[in-house]
Parts: sequence; C-alpha cells; structure tokens
Amino acid sequence: MIALKIAEVEPGKNVNDLLVRIVSIAPAKIVKTRAGRKTMLKEVLIADDSGSSILSLWGFNEGTDLSAGMVIKIEDGWAKEWRGVVQLSLGRSGKYEIMEDDGSVLSITELGALSESKTAIEE
Repeated sequence: MIALKIAEVEPGKNVNDLLVRIVSIAPAKIVKTRAGRKTMLKEVLIADDSGSSILSLWGFNEGTDLSAGMVIKIEDGWAKEWRGVVQLSLGRSGKYEIMEDDGSVLSITELGALSESKTAIEE
C-alpha cells in the first residue's frame, strides 16, 4: 500500500496510512464542546515532503507521549476544513502510532528548507 501524503488529504475523507513528522506541539488548552462539556485540545503541527497540516488531538491526556521531531503514522483519521485550512483529527476510532525514524520522512530542518524554497518560488 502506498502511503498517503498530506497534500492528498481531502476534507470529509478518511485518512489512512499517513506517515508524518511532528514539527511542533502547541500547549494544550481546555475548550468547551458544542454540547457544553469541557475537554482538552492539543494541536500538533505535522509535515511531510508535500506540505503541512494540524492534527487536533481531543481529550485529556491525548498526545502526552508525543514530541517535536517524532515520526508518527495516522490510521483511520478524519480530515475536515476549518477556517479555510484542512485539519486532521483521530475521530472515534482513529489512532496514531509512533514509528522508528528510519529517514523516510524528511527531518524538521529539511522540511523547513523545503517550505522556504517553495515560498521563494511562489513569490
């Protein structure tokens, strides 16, 4: 099976077999759901050689085992559009798995250089 790339993720579709690097993790914040319950939201900036996106982790203690630089595989996730940007979440049955860093996903430094070169080309 060929791994999905971030650039191929479409809003309203399932996200399977997405291998990405964690670029950064925003501090967790307490938010109120539409139903009025309080929960925790942790937003994780993820990237691969095709682009970047936010992975939203919902629930107390979600993502406590993650840190910048790690490579993770997202299985059975979900994509949606929020404020004009495609974001990912795990939904009810989705999960992430911490993978061995075998060099198959660009490093944070390489991803940053790639992003800067794409910006220069667009200007």
